[in-house]
Amino acid sequence: MRIGRTPPVIPTYEGEKAIQQLATLTRIGSASCDRKTESQVAAIIEQVRNQGDAAIRELAKTFGDPLPETFAISQSAIAQAKALVKQADQAVMRKAAERITSLGQAVMKNIKPVSLDYAEFSVGIQFSPVARAACYVPSGRYPLPSTALMTALTARAAGVEEICILCPKPSAEIIFAATLAGVTEIYQIGGAQAIAAAAFGTESIKAADIIAGPGNSYVMEAKRQLQGTVGIDMLAGPSEIVIVADAVASPQWLALDLLSQMEHGPDSRAYLLTDSSQLAISVQQEIDLLAKNSHVSGHLIEAISGSAIFVLDSILACTEAVNRLAPEHVCLHVRQPEAVKGILRNYGALFVGINSTVPYGDYMSGANHTLPTNRCARFSGALTPLTFLRPQSCLTVPARATELSSDTIRFAGIEGLNLHAAAARARISEAAAVQIVSS
Repeated sequence: MRIGRTPPVIPTYEGEKAIQQLATLTRIGSASCDRKTESQVAAIIEQVRNQGDAAIRELAKTFGDPLPETFAISQSAIAQAKALVKQADQAVMRKAAERITSLGQAVMKNIKPVSLDYAEFSVGIQFSPVARAACYVPSGRYPLPSTALMTALTARAAGVEEICILCPKPSAEIIFAATLAGVTEIYQIGGAQAIAAAAFGTESIKAADIIAGPGNSYVMEAKRQLQGTVGIDMLAGPSEIVIVADAVASPQWLALDLLSQMEHGPDSRAYLLTDSSQLAISVQQEIDLLAKNSHVSGHLIEAISGSAIFVLDSILACTEAVNRLAPEHVCLHVRQPEAVKGILRNYGALFVGINSTVPYGDYMSGANHTLPTNRCARFSGALTPLTFLRPQSCLTVPARATELSSDTIRFAGIEGLNLHAAAARARISEAAAVQIVSS
């Protein structure tokens, strides 16, 4: 439907105001949610931990969510849902699945055990998948079968044996996408309560070793609070895009790329960084025109208000700002994108050149759209098979290792850990080790 109200003009900042506003956006701690959300999520987690399925049903009533007879979707219902998906839609999802799988398999081919052999021992690292993964698939304003593909297929490529999908409103397309990844365990449950259920397990839902997938601020906060109880892929919340553009960029393409990410929801954020005041004006006008004339949802008004255009002194200044923002998506609409690419460090996914657009990555390229948000790209990256793998070290000492023992005894002495030294000494002289312990 068309927007019922006149959309706001996207805010534009230039000079000192731009620098100040960017500093606000990059303030340390910006990834944390508000205290109210934090408290609400903590209460939900505790309720699910203590009451299991009963808590989930009670919370569904409280939030007005669908309340199915059973959380697990039956195999007959899965078969019926698959039959509802149009053949053309099935074909395009299969093509996307093939590309996601191909990229995942290519990554796995390059992940090999490492072993170093020394005279007395060998040491190495092997990579083992977790046993069970829960994939969260949002389906609020829009059902996202693409997320079902990208999470479940990536886990499958890593070798995860048990994969389930958690989704508040599983559409026929989401169910079909799940089956393309070989997933037949699908639960109709969403929100922070779904994350808690996957972390602790309930009467109906088996606990997972890791939870993957994006979600709203409540889902992201639940993942943040449950890190350490269960593996978490990353903190992937509301969508973000930052575009770096110079005067050669198309204002219409820029406006479309910005609006395409605002389309996700009212808390989506889109930023244009440019060294051209004229381009900023043109993009502002294009956004206004497209928002007024396009068939878009009303939440776009809030997203436009929370987004911004920044005019800085140079493209170099723009790239430096990107590194501080550490956004989910970065697009380069500049004369020499490869040169700019070399300066960038912090981002979830990079789209190089004016012909690249985030929707290509969202659906069909094979790259994963499950990405860190809220500046988390400073320390985490895209969902890959590595997310589901555990590096496990292994030490083999086949016989007496005199040098290894002597060096270990010396280093343990530096730290004053006598029993560590005794354990190493026992491998050389058991009597000497006993004497050390006794004294």
